[in-house]
Amino acid sequence: MRSRFIYALICTLIFAGGCSMKKEIDSMELPNTKAFQDEFTRSLLDSPEEVEEGYYLFESDTGGYSMLWPKDAVTDGPPFYQRTQDSFEKILFYDRNKIENYDYSFRTTYSTYGESAIESSLGILSDGVRYGGEYERIETNDTYIYFAKSEKNFEDEITYFFFGYITSKYSQKGLEYIFSAGCLEGSSTSCTIDISKEEEKALNFMKSVKFTKDE
Repeated sequence: MRSRFIYALICTLIFAGGCSMKKEIDSMELPNTKAFQDEFTRSLLDSPEEVEEGYYLFESDTGGYSMLWPKDAVTDGPPFYQRTQDSFEKILFYDRNKIENYDYSFRTTYSTYGESAIESSLGILSDGVRYGGEYERIETNDTYIYFAKSEKNFEDEITYFFFGYITSKYSQKGLEYIFSAGCLEGSSTSCTIDISKEEEKALNFMKSVKFTKDE
């Protein structure tokens, strides 16, 4: 129940949209990962080849961006996946493991506002995660990442949130990214969250975002 509650917490501001199937892949060729064993999640991914160990490449049907997709992360489809033509896409996906006792949730929202609307975009992000602090501005070769983190207690269990807004240096494209890390069973002695490692992982996710350049 707790994992569903956290998943629902970051499921805010859902918009109407659509989705499309990508190329068919023979079931005999599917890797034994949750992403490719799940029919809807598989429809979003072009290739079963990992681009980094443990990660596939998600290339958006908006044509606007790509990002890493964890091999065991899945999305349940609409309303957790929404797309409006080429200008908007929202995806809620998660990676949970009862044996290893972890619960990772992700929410990404793509739009074509970018740096020109960064203040309002950060305001919306802050409201969505109930954050009142400042953002660190991180520069990569092609993007700016406005990054922050927080933690919340759910029934005496702590979940850590790492979130940011990523903008392209070369176009008016942006992506809101929220990553949460917690344990499925917080009272278990096996529940260990290394905050530094989770923050490093979150930043790696955000730095993996690549925007296409406008022609």
